[in-house]
Amino acid sequence: MLSKYSFGTYRTTYQNPIHKEALNYALDNGITHIDTSSNYMHGEAEIMIGQVIENKNREDFTIVSKGGYIQGENLKRVMEGFKVEDLVRYDESCFHSIHEEFLEDQINRSLERLKTDYIDVYLLHNPEYYLLKEIKVGMTEQAILKHHEIMQQRIKKAFAFLESKVKEGKIKAYGISSNSFAKKRINYHFLEYKHLINYAKEIAGDNHHFKVIQLPMNMFENEGEECAKWAYENGLEVHINRPLNAMKDDKMIRLASYEECINYDSLLSQIREINNDAFQEVIDQILKIENEYRWAGDVDDIIEYQVIPYIVQNINLDPVYFQLVDNFLNCYKSNIKSRISKEVAKELNINGPIDGVALKYLEQKEYITRILVGMRDKRYVKKILDYSKI
Repeated sequence: MLSKYSFGTYRTTYQNPIHKEALNYALDNGITHIDTSSNYMHGEAEIMIGQVIENKNREDFTIVSKGGYIQGENLKRVMEGFKVEDLVRYDESCFHSIHEEFLEDQINRSLERLKTDYIDVYLLHNPEYYLLKEIKVGMTEQAILKHHEIMQQRIKKAFAFLESKVKEGKIKAYGISSNSFAKKRINYHFLEYKHLINYAKEIAGDNHHFKVIQLPMNMFENEGEECAKWAYENGLEVHINRPLNAMKDDKMIRLASYEECINYDSLLSQIREINNDAFQEVIDQILKIENEYRWAGDVDDIIEYQVIPYIVQNINLDPVYFQLVDNFLNCYKSNIKSRISKEVAKELNINGPIDGVALKYLEQKEYITRILVGMRDKRYVKKILDYSKI
């Protein structure tokens, strides 16, 4: 069953040696499939992959990347005058496009970051952003049908472009990653999928290279099962994302178990000895809110995207303390996650590792080809390797 797992690189960066160590370990121990995107950490995930695979045999593993989002540096380029056709301005921090000229730019940039001559599978990344933007402004049912047709035509044009990239050797296959595959048909931004193979056949005949769909699915969200089964029956690979982050009873839960950090008191004592008032104020604040987190993702967001950047940018902390601070913050996160995971296990009446149960639920479905799991440290890679042997 090991072949079903893919190393997910969402929120990974070449700047974190722990992330690089995890990917290295995964590739050296049987996980040969990597999932990434041009917008994961604004391209830094792809750079990390490129650095890790540089001295490995490229043919030993599969890289899936995606394009469509315009955020970070891409957004800055657009605001400075870089012209993008079929531009979708979803909000101030997120634009989108699957126009062939933009995809050309994105594929070339991904190849450069990945340090490879080809991408095994290239996916259109959530093309439904066109619909989401139109829905935000309000539409009649007739207008919705019109915009669905426009979106389908954009997808068809993108398929034609991607077939040309296969001929050039820049990609080997293509597909779509869409959250809207997992919506009910009555949902306004449900993405109809049954036309997709016909589009590919119209463009390239039976030897087309439309090979993959990707969608979210887990123990509590299975609306995408119809789409996944259709894809399987039509010879497509089915890649499942978000297997461990689930919406249940209108709240997000993390389907994973975490161990407590046994060194917490010792690390906190050492942290308190750092003679820096501004830094100690930060510690005071995170200790004050340690019982307020409601799901495991919250603590990652707070520590990694608020606390650490604030410390780096605003506090003149002696570099001699960096490793200690990193150890403490990781320990802090582990304790918070351990508390939350125990509450989730009790609520779900699960004995043993929650993630083991959640992943087995997906593993047993024959129509699922790959299960994408975020593995940002070596310990979690080992955990997945152990689950795969059960």
